[in-house]
Amino acid sequence: MHDLVIRNGLIVDGSGKKPFIGDIAIDNENISLVSNSIPDKGKEEIDAEGKLVTPGWVDIHTHYDGQVCWDPYLTPSSWHGVTTAVMGNCGVGFAPVRPGEENFLIQLMEGVEDIPGSALHEGIEWGWESFPEFLDAIDKKEFVMDLGFMIGHGPLRSYVMGHDRCQNQVDASDSEINKMSELVTEAINAGALGFSTSRTILHRDIYGKYVPGTEASSEEMRALAFGVDKAGEGTLEITSDWLDEEIEMSWMKEYVKKSNCGLTFLQTNGDAVKTILFSEEHYLRGKNIRPQFPGRNVGLMFGFESSLNPFMQYPAYREIAHLPHDQKYEIMKDPDFKIKLLNQKPDLKSEIDKRLAEPDNNKTREEIEKDAELLSNLTTNYKTQFILGTPPNYEPKEEDSIAAISSNKGISELEVMFDEMMKNNGTNLIYAAFTPYDDYKLNFVERAYGLKSSVAGGSDGGAHCGLICDASMPTTNLSHWARDREAGKKVPLEKLVRKQTKDTAETFGLFDRGEIKSGMLADINVIDFKKLNVSHPKMIHDLPLGGKRLVQDATGYIATIKRGQIVSKNGKATGSLPGNLIRGKQTCEVKSEISRVSLFDRTVRLVLIKLAQMYWKFNKKSVKSTIVSSSS
Repeated sequence: MHDLVIRNGLIVDGSGKKPFIGDIAIDNENISLVSNSIPDKGKEEIDAEGKLVTPGWVDIHTHYDGQVCWDPYLTPSSWHGVTTAVMGNCGVGFAPVRPGEENFLIQLMEGVEDIPGSALHEGIEWGWESFPEFLDAIDKKEFVMDLGFMIGHGPLRSYVMGHDRCQNQVDASDSEINKMSELVTEAINAGALGFSTSRTILHRDIYGKYVPGTEASSEEMRALAFGVDKAGEGTLEITSDWLDEEIEMSWMKEYVKKSNCGLTFLQTNGDAVKTILFSEEHYLRGKNIRPQFPGRNVGLMFGFESSLNPFMQYPAYREIAHLPHDQKYEIMKDPDFKIKLLNQKPDLKSEIDKRLAEPDNNKTREEIEKDAELLSNLTTNYKTQFILGTPPNYEPKEEDSIAAISSNKGISELEVMFDEMMKNNGTNLIYAAFTPYDDYKLNFVERAYGLKSSVAGGSDGGAHCGLICDASMPTTNLSHWARDREAGKKVPLEKLVRKQTKDTAETFGLFDRGEIKSGMLADINVIDFKKLNVSHPKMIHDLPLGGKRLVQDATGYIATIKRGQIVSKNGKATGSLPGNLIRGKQTCEVKSEISRVSLFDRTVRLVLIKLAQMYWKFNKKSVKSTIVSSSS
């Protein structure tokens, strides 16, 4: 008798092959048998007839570094079928740290990832200095899913150079570079899944400074990359504005050529086509190089409870912004308040003067003026801002935009937004596309799904608590792209599932999961595909000290199974916490390395990619990575 048998499900096994109807037997932590029909009974059985059966999602960009200290369920990701989460992304994290300098790492995380610093101060029980000691502390906790960590460039640089020298245009000395490289190797030997860095001006601390490593030299980056290589395993993750430029390409090309370790990236500016063609070429040559992409536009959620809304620079709103939401809503219900607000202009001067007078300010007036201009650009791009329905539509049409609704109704864009945000007691949200939304279609995502090297990423489940709500991406990737899409072609289920299971697992050397195959971990989702959906995002206050965060529920998850144990039934946690800390590369009897590229791909497709590179070199068009980035 088996521990658990799943019967008659439509199995989408993560390999990319066509789905098939069959049974799955589970014993202990592993899948013991996959067959058209399993005669032996299970101690527990799930009837999956008419349901999808997939591997559990492997989410490799989550930022739960702080939340792991107080939430064993890592919500909302566990509500969306995630069974493995990787964190330590974007160069931020909480180890290594010198005693007494913990606050520096908290303000980095708060600035970059919009996680309330008060919640981090209250929720983290510091008890480590080195990265290996940090892993030991996490290893003592219980979780609903498996966790993997990277060592981040921010804490690493501040630990070696000191927090007073580690930021802005300060070059590390040769001895400091060598020490950082040694600590990267040490961390991976202790179980880190790799090293991460942020090289984008979008990532700043709470004082507006670029995070440590943003402007690090090519020599430093090369040494850290080969610190990964020296460990013999692990993956380097980079978020960068300059991936297409020599400052990154010089060391990246050397690392990819000489090392068998992994590389994954998110590009925030520059020539993304050039970089993607580079990654596709080397992936087809057998390298583990993986560009991450989101399954929808990175969306900013504007609302009266959010970190950002279009009225924040208006005097009438500024007067009440500090009030609790209920009190603020009662004031805004007054028709006279609405008239007053909509007849005002943004007051940038007083905001700039206030920022200049702050004791911790280290910016010039010109720099603060640029910040204010950025805020204005983000909130007034009405052509790519939309009313977010229920369930949300993440590929809305032009006629759904604030600009179009304003034109049709004959009222201002701000009035459209105010009226929508006031609904449901002032909790409704406006969806603002942060990444380019050309022709009102997610063409960039469609193209990304066509790449062999690409993987699903960027959900940021534990981050951007007051402004972005993308932890639901693993759910909407399926519901939108395979079932609901109207703006263009749908994507086969088997490809969608592979991109967020097998491919994401391989990106970080997790070869024991991501596929439904005998001998692999029993991490599985049973899904009612017809009912699979997400709710309208809502603000809750469940972080330590009542800190706020945006979350989305899911429907359609019949069961989520982690290491053979059912951890969720019909969207409700069972209380089982079988998750483990992942220490380094994971293998099993049936798999120990990345899948071999097919003969067709490493010959014919490779030639086509080389031709595409030649064409792009001489005919490239101007492209943007975000609505505030420059074209290249």
